[in-house]
Amino acid sequence: MSPAHVFEPTYEAIKRRLMSGEWASGTRIEAARLADDFGVSMTPVRDSLYRLNGERMVDFTPGEGFHVHRMTETEFRDLLELHLILLLAALATAPKGAVTSVPADQPYPDRVADLFLAIAERSSNSEIVASIAAIGDRLQLSRHFDAAILADVDAEYDAIAHAVAEAEPQAHVRSLLLGYHEKRAHDAAAYARTLAGHPGRQP
Repeated sequence: MSPAHVFEPTYEAIKRRLMSGEWASGTRIEAARLADDFGVSMTPVRDSLYRLNGERMVDFTPGEGFHVHRMTETEFRDLLELHLILLLAALATAPKGAVTSVPADQPYPDRVADLFLAIAERSSNSEIVASIAAIGDRLQLSRHFDAAILADVDAEYDAIAHAVAEAEPQAHVRSLLLGYHEKRAHDAAAYARTLAGHPGRQP
């Protein structure tokens, strides 16, 4: 196993590339090229890819190596359903009061991720927090395509952010969270097609 001071930055760098869509769905990930890019040996790159395989962000096939995970329509729906269940559990177990505000100067996908993580952290349940963070990482790339598939996503985000910042009644926040997830589940096929057809940003 690689030393933590080498492994962790390598792992985070590869994960960021996956979450931002640097590679197209199904692309073979060249470990040797990544090692050169990061100025590290093959060991931390391989260790990172195996960890990401366990997190279902990359796929590993013996003899074929590592590839960017292909998210199916069913998987996308299932992730949304579990994400919603965990958020509602976090909301139900959190003390009354406002959620920590999210910086407004971030890109939309990052604002969404941070907002949901802030809701999770109010519950003080570390397992809920870790699970929402992990599912959010797998959904992050899809958030880059929200505006192309759905309407008024900024207004939708603002409504949820305002409701949690102002500690509005839980029933209202639950309704907003339910609507957010139902809209995306309804268009799961469009998301799956878009993710599959995304060309990536690297040659």
